[in-house]
Amino acid sequence: GGGASQPRPQQEPLPAGVPPASQFQSPQEDAFGEDSISFQPASTSMMAESQFVGSGPMDGGGGGGLSSGTGPGPEPVSGTGGGGYQQPPSAQMGMGSTPSVPGGAAGGILGTVQSCLSLDTYRIYFDVDTADIVKRVVSAVRMCNVPDGFRNDVMGVTSSDGKGPDLYGPFWITATMVFFLAVISNMHGYLHRDDVEEFEADISHLVHAMPVLYSFTFLIPLALFLVLRCVAIPFPLMELVCLYGYSLIPYAPTLLLCLIPVNFLEWVFLLVATCVSCLLILRNVATPILSSDVGMSKAPALVMFVVACHVIFVLVLKFAFFHHRFNNGGSGSSDSGGGSYPPPAPAPTPAADSGGDEGGDGRYLW
Repeated sequence: GGGASQPRPQQEPLPAGVPPASQFQSPQEDAFGEDSISFQPASTSMMAESQFVGSGPMDGGGGGGLSSGTGPGPEPVSGTGGGGYQQPPSAQMGMGSTPSVPGGAAGGILGTVQSCLSLDTYRIYFDVDTADIVKRVVSAVRMCNVPDGFRNDVMGVTSSDGKGPDLYGPFWITATMVFFLAVISNMHGYLHRDDVEEFEADISHLVHAMPVLYSFTFLIPLALFLVLRCVAIPFPLMELVCLYGYSLIPYAPTLLLCLIPVNFLEWVFLLVATCVSCLLILRNVATPILSSDVGMSKAPALVMFVVACHVIFVLVLKFAFFHHRFNNGGSGSSDSGGGSYPPPAPAPTPAADSGGDEGGDGRYLW
């Protein structure tokens, strides 16, 4: 009616510690209005830029859809609802990682075997020229006593412009030493015989030299590589093969000096060549061994392993290729061993003619 307006009821005071109702308003209330309060992301483009995935309510409920306002969205929360934050695939897999390949460990082993049997894997180890080979051959003797000199200064494993280890030199050095050792061994046998008219070249020296030298160049580095892996010392296999291949260089002039028919000098020449070769190996593997965590405790055993392999190698050279019997006048010998030869047959003695006896016709009796 037209009566006076009734006074508005006064709001009862709130208990202490309870904030007024105006403080419960969302930051989006100014943009959306009183009746459009929403706690969902305001824009799909903002979700894409901020790497938000999903468009459902954050509390997993069935509330209203996305608002059309431009106000700031709420803080991203992770949960099982439709609107949580998810890491991008690159962050989930890790920096620089690749997705897993079906097959697991079996696929990795098969790939490793295939790469070992592929020629492309070894192509980089033959990328050397004549100047590189000559430098490495000379440095194998000149830098045998320089710590890490052959690895760092010649192979260049620590520099960006170095070519690294190669297989061209070790392979052809070993092949050359096989023929060289077979020829020198036959010449050594010729010079250590008195009955040179009956001397025949022994082709078996060529067959014996091949497994001995190629085992020294490839099998001993492989064994040392496995030993280092067992004690957790990283050392590339190709560097060991390269070192052992070029460590055969000191034996090349030594084989010529062994033609001197003096047993004592042969031992001296072979031992000197063995010391130079062993020193080249030890000086270039000592730093990686000692710098490892277990280097100081395992170093004596590893050094003994390298030295023992060289001692066995020089003994095989001496007793298999330079240990011939020297015949002097058909009696005695200056050397003894596996390369011995049978003494010559005695000269025939003429039998005296017995006159009327049967068979006394002057025939030779052996």
